[in-house]
Parts: sequence; C-alpha cells; structure tokens
Amino acid sequence: MRRKKGQEEIVGFVLIMVIVAVVILVFLGITIRRGNVVISESREIYQFLESGMEYTSDCEVRFAGDYSSLGELFGECLEGSKCLNEKTSCDVLNTTLKGLFEASWQVGSDRPIKAYKFNSIYSSDSSKEEIISLSKGNCTGRIRGASYLSPAFPGVIESTLELCY
Repeated sequence: MRRKKGQEEIVGFVLIMVIVAVVILVFLGITIRRGNVVISESREIYQFLESGMEYTSDCEVRFAGDYSSLGELFGECLEGSKCLNEKTSCDVLNTTLKGLFEASWQVGSDRPIKAYKFNSIYSSDSSKEEIISLSKGNCTGRIRGASYLSPAFPGVIESTLELCY
C-alpha cells in the first residue's frame, strides 16, 4: 500500500510541473509576440525640438524682413499660407526641417543613428490633422524620442521626433 501512495504523489507532482511549464510557455509566447518596441524619452531630443522651433526660416509671411520661425511655420502650414516669395509655408517647412535634421543627425546603416521619424499633428477637441511627416532610414533597433507641444488656438500642435539606434 505504501508504494501506491508514493507513486500517486509522484504522478501528482509531475502533473503540476507539466501545468506550470505550459503556463510559462504561454506567457513567453505572448511576451515574444508583442515585440520589444520601447521608446525611451530623451532630454537631448526634446531640447533639439525646443530649439528647432526657434530656428529662423527664409519664409516671410506678413511683411518683408519678418522671417518666421519653424514653430510659427507649423501654424502657417496648417492654415495653408504662402510666403512673400510665393513658396508655400509647407514647402519651406519641409525643406528647412530636412536640412536641420541632416545637419544635426547623421543617419545611415554605418552610423550610430540608423533612422529617424518626425511627425507633427494638430489636435483639437474634435479632430486631428497631420501637418508634416518626415522619415529617413530603416528602424530595427532601440528607439529614443521626445514630443514638443506648441499652442495653436483652439488646439495644440504636437511634434514628435524618434531616433532609432
């Protein structure tokens, strides 16, 4: 009789271990499927965005000599304004941002920064509208990024920059 009780306990123990192993495998499968896309906040990128908004463009919207900053151009682009030189504010914004990114973040497969993605979206209570979106490179590694908010009555413009390492 003793022998039978010992065998039953061993079978019960093995059964519990099998159930625990299955639960662990299911948990691992769910975790791996989700992926490891973790965007860590970067103070350096936030400061880049903050100072970039003060960068002076070559667009004069109101009168000669009144050059708009990049921060102002986001609002002008949203309104569809033109510069005095007949270029659209969106074209000037696009060109100026690309130049700023190229001068500041050297992107390439042989560089520390593999890719960047920039998005600017206007949000109000009732709607969201993309102002501009720029990207370069192929992101496969870890991501660092930051967002910068600019007031744009009655909503807000959120500009987000993500760098892939």
